[in-house]
Amino acid sequence: MSKSLIIARWEFIERIKNKSFIISMILLPLLLIGFSLLPTFLLNKGNDFPLPLGIIDLTKKYHKEFSNQVVQNYLPDGQPAFFTFNLATKTMEKSALMKFADKQVLSDGIVGYVIIEENPDLKISFRTKEIFNPDKLNIIENSFNKASIIVNGIEGNISPDKIQLIKSKIAKIEKSYIDAKDETDIIKSFINSYLFIILLITMILFSGGMFVRSLVQEKSNRIIELILSSCTSKELLLGKVLGLSFFGLFQLIIWMIIGIVLHKTNSLDFELIKNLHYQILFFIIGYVFYSSIFIGLGSIVNTDHEAQQLTGFISIFLIFPIILAVEIIRAPNSILSLFLSYFPLTSVPVMLLRLNSTDPTLLEVVSIILVLLFSLYIIIFISSKLFRIGILRSGKKPSVKEIISWIKLK
Repeated sequence: MSKSLIIARWEFIERIKNKSFIISMILLPLLLIGFSLLPTFLLNKGNDFPLPLGIIDLTKKYHKEFSNQVVQNYLPDGQPAFFTFNLATKTMEKSALMKFADKQVLSDGIVGYVIIEENPDLKISFRTKEIFNPDKLNIIENSFNKASIIVNGIEGNISPDKIQLIKSKIAKIEKSYIDAKDETDIIKSFINSYLFIILLITMILFSGGMFVRSLVQEKSNRIIELILSSCTSKELLLGKVLGLSFFGLFQLIIWMIIGIVLHKTNSLDFELIKNLHYQILFFIIGYVFYSSIFIGLGSIVNTDHEAQQLTGFISIFLIFPIILAVEIIRAPNSILSLFLSYFPLTSVPVMLLRLNSTDPTLLEVVSIILVLLFSLYIIIFISSKLFRIGILRSGKKPSVKEIISWIKLK
């Protein structure tokens, strides 16, 4: 067995023997998946009970019929979606009624209230204290439209049969989605793909941080000098790269097994993940790319504090795309999204987001991969230069000028 493979084997065994690794290996993916599936669960289960709805009818003619129409909408368990309260029972000004109704909303007496008043377009207002379920809001709007037809039809002496005919012909929008059954499938698709970014960040920061800390310990304990007495710096570098790669591959295999088990139990649906093959490819390239950065920069740090600073610095480029995730998903082909896709330090997490919401051309995917591979070659070249000198250096942190001179050495 070559010296590099011996070093790689030792690096790998030391990593997997760590108790924190064993705990995080199993618990972390399960926690991430659990938290990511929580919004879907809440979407399906949230507000599945009758909601108290207030009504302020300043016209004095819609309240009764509107209330009748609202309570005729039912939840899956057969209960009405709403039960209503007439808040305009007292002779009060609109501002006073709204002030009273606001207090009811803030004290959770009602979920919100509808204001009906005379206006040319016959518009109603709905007031609440938080983001409201769009489906429930549609129920309120449709119920008022039906109530308006009935009330105005009676006032216009239209026969009840014609009123029912008009009411039955009110257009209802039926939503359908390409490559998805409903809103739940769309949310699951985003969540499943979003897990790739979280797992990538976790894997890189965990294994990379562990690698840098071990280098600091080896340098401070002079173990690195003992190792270099029996091998060259190139063999040591290759061994550590292989060890870190095997460690990452082992993590990925374990997490894939967990994913397959969850897929079998329908907790995770791989069929809803768009461009899964591309996402796996970018995941692997991203891990190797960031690991190479850790190896190069990790060799020049000398203390745990410097190691933490390094980890924090690299994490900025991984977390930054998540901050812009909503904008990237909303406009996956915008100038910002394309720029971040071609910028090597943000390319992988951005592409994991974009691949979930759009289908980039083969030419675009290939060109981004080529940019990443070229950047990876440069990073490995620079890292090998830094590692060769930095691994034996201890004490004062090297300046930028010194680092540049190391890179220029042949």
